[in-house]
Amino acid sequence: MDLSNNLYSLENLLSYKFSNKEFLKLSLIHRSFSQENNEIYEFLGDSIINLCASIWLINNHKDLSEGDLSSLRSKVVSRKNLGRLAKNFKLEEFVILGNSISRKKIHQTEILGNTFESIVAAIYLDSNFEITSNWLFEVFEKQSDLMDLSLEKDSKTELQEFLQKRQLSLPKYLNTSLKEGLFESSIVSEQNKHFSGKGSSIKEAEKKAAENYLKHLIKDE
Repeated sequence: MDLSNNLYSLENLLSYKFSNKEFLKLSLIHRSFSQENNEIYEFLGDSIINLCASIWLINNHKDLSEGDLSSLRSKVVSRKNLGRLAKNFKLEEFVILGNSISRKKIHQTEILGNTFESIVAAIYLDSNFEITSNWLFEVFEKQSDLMDLSLEKDSKTELQEFLQKRQLSLPKYLNTSLKEGLFESSIVSEQNKHFSGKGSSIKEAEKKAAENYLKHLIKDE
C-alpha cells in the first residue's frame, strides 16, 4: 500500500478528512525515522488533550471536586489510555518507524500514545480548536467504557498523602531508561533506603516504586 492510500485509510478510521495531508503525514513520523518528525506535534497535542479532557470531565461530572477531576484527568491523559485510543484507530499500522524499532514491539513502548497526541495536533493545525475539541469529545464518549474512570487512588497519590500526614519529605523519583520500552524509577527515603520499580513507561515505573515504598512504610507503622 502506498503512502497516499495509507493516509486515506487512516482518515477513514479517524472520521476526519485533512485539507492538508502534510499535517497528517508528519504526525506519523517517529524520530527514529527522520530528523523531521512528530516530536513538536506530540508537545502540542499533549496540551490540547489535557485542556479538552478537563472540559469534557467538567461537563460530564459537575458534582466532582477539583481534586477528583484532576485524578480522572490524569487517567484520561495517561500513556496507557492514549495508547488504548491509538490502538482503536490502528495507529500501529500507520506510524512511520526507523529500522532500529521493531513494529511488533511498539505496543510495549509509549510510541502509540505519543502518536495519538501528534494526530490531535495535526487535526488542530488543519482546522481549529472547536473542531478538534469536538472530535476529541466524541472519541472520549465512544471510549469511556474502556477508560478507567474510577476514583480509586493510585500508589503515587496514596504515598504522597501518607507522607504529608506524617510531615515527611515528599518522594523524588529518579527515572532511567534501561532499554527501548523499559524504564526504572527509584525513590530514596529519609533513611537512605532505596525503593525501585520497573515498567513499560516512566509513569508505570514510578507507580511501582511508590507502591514498594508505601508497603515498607505501612509495614513499619
